[in-house]
Amino acid sequence: MTSLHPLEGLVVADWALAHGLARDEAAAELRAGPRRHGAARGRLVLALADRGATPPWETWLRYVALRLGLPRPRTQFEVDTHAGRFYVDLAWPEHRVLAEFDGRLKYRDGAFGAGYDAEQALFDEKVREDAVTERLGVRPLRFVARDARDPDGVADRLLARFPPDVRRASRIDPLLPLPPRHRPIPYGSSGSGRQSGLPT
Repeated sequence: MTSLHPLEGLVVADWALAHGLARDEAAAELRAGPRRHGAARGRLVLALADRGATPPWETWLRYVALRLGLPRPRTQFEVDTHAGRFYVDLAWPEHRVLAEFDGRLKYRDGAFGAGYDAEQALFDEKVREDAVTERLGVRPLRFVARDARDPDGVADRLLARFPPDVRRASRIDPLLPLPPRHRPIPYGSSGSGRQSGLPT
């Protein structure tokens, strides 16, 4: 993790935690290893890792928020609604802020096997979002892959949803540089079996 861009390291760390990595053991290995450039950043990335955000684009969105100095979001935030139980990618319930990454893949017929109906998926997503909005009184902010071209714009949209005291307190973390624009993330190399790189 010390040799990767912090975003790439966070993608790998998120995946590793979700697949059984013990954070304390990994932190001990970092402390016991030789002093090297990037060690402080590696420790920070490990501390920020979250087992609830394994898809790379969700990690990307969380990274932008963390870089701003916003409070750590809750991942896969559970919401019980009249239409069932749903999960929101990122949530700051104490500030009434929700954010989601919306991938195009799920809106393609056959994307998840024969018989997968993209039109039904679009309808189901509308039902889900409306139910979450009705239950919590706030509609999630949505982001897509093309937003990676303007991470500062994403940051501005996120920050605007927070109350003034949170906005005033936010500070860019110098250990977390801007995300690379459309740079592949080594997700497949982490052992997930998925294709490397961010989806479109």
